[in-house]
Amino acid sequence: MAKALLGLILWLCFVSPAFTADTKAPSWGELTPAQKEILAPLQRDWNNMEPQRRRKWLKIAEHYPEMPPEKQQRVRSRMQQWVELTPEQREQARQRYKRMEQLPPEKRRELPKKWNQYQEERQRQSRTAPNPATGAPATPEAMTQPAR
Repeated sequence: MAKALLGLILWLCFVSPAFTADTKAPSWGELTPAQKEILAPLQRDWNNMEPQRRRKWLKIAEHYPEMPPEKQQRVRSRMQQWVELTPEQREQARQRYKRMEQLPPEKRRELPKKWNQYQEERQRQSRTAPNPATGAPATPEAMTQPAR
């Protein structure tokens, strides 16, 4: 019995650090200068993030240098947008993401098409909607003509 208990204690001593290493993510002060530069928009919230979220961002930062400039800009822009969300808005975004992940693959593939259609429709409406100042449609031609 004593040997079994001793074996269990030794096992926990060696295995426990491995488990805690998996659940811990570095604090802001433990990041490298390169990671800090990439993740700068997240600095204020970093130490309050859950370890899994920190690890997710660290993985993005790891691949960031190999990304094309357009994708780097998109990542930085989305980081900034995320930081500006309220905690409630972030939770809503997480819930929407979880719902999207549960959709069948064919429905998920349709989402970008539907989003593009929605954006195009909004642009069309904004071009044809009356200008509140003049009452005239906001057509490209009207936008280039000087106001009277």
